[in-house]
Amino acid sequence: MRARGLAWLFVALASTVAHAQAPDPIAERFVTYRDRTTRTTFFANRTVVVSIRENDRQGFVGRITLDEADFAVYVNIIMAGAKELGDNPISSKVDTAEANVTLILRIGPDAPRILRFSPMAVVSLPLSRILGALDDIEEQVLTASPSAEEVRSWVPKKGNRVQLFSGAHAVVVEVWEDGTIVLEHEDTFIREIVPVDVRDEVILHVSEGGS
Repeated sequence: MRARGLAWLFVALASTVAHAQAPDPIAERFVTYRDRTTRTTFFANRTVVVSIRENDRQGFVGRITLDEADFAVYVNIIMAGAKELGDNPISSKVDTAEANVTLILRIGPDAPRILRFSPMAVVSLPLSRILGALDDIEEQVLTASPSAEEVRSWVPKKGNRVQLFSGAHAVVVEVWEDGTIVLEHEDTFIREIVPVDVRDEVILHVSEGGS
């Protein structure tokens, strides 16, 4: 039943994305403390965007794309939490003039559902799990390498020149059907095999070239 429910959710999300010019958010959270607002948006196309505004000026903006397995885990947590929220997920309301949280859930019963509460409030376990999932993906964006998204979305071609985390440069000499690439280091001519799932741990930046 759980697998069927998750499969139905992915079909619904895919349909939503297909019929919209931009991907719809699954969940959005705004955390404001004094003049600083952190906005975390989790999209149906596996993208997570975090932006930070301070004194009405846009500061940090970060973006990552989750892999399919991680995306499924977070969607499952948020959907399950949304279904179990009930009418009163905030059991102890605390008024704080300098800080507040606004959470918008666009999946689950009564979607879109908007919750507003203090960061000091006592919340139910389902809401705590949703907030924990958003904390986790927000942290991934805040700590991601600036080049990670570029490398993750890159479609390699033979002849691409790349800069490695070691500081050296290499050229793509082979691209295999499964996405694995073979790099030839420019200084040593040593060849290195790089599977898809570790590209962003080896390659810092895609420089030029390719055919």
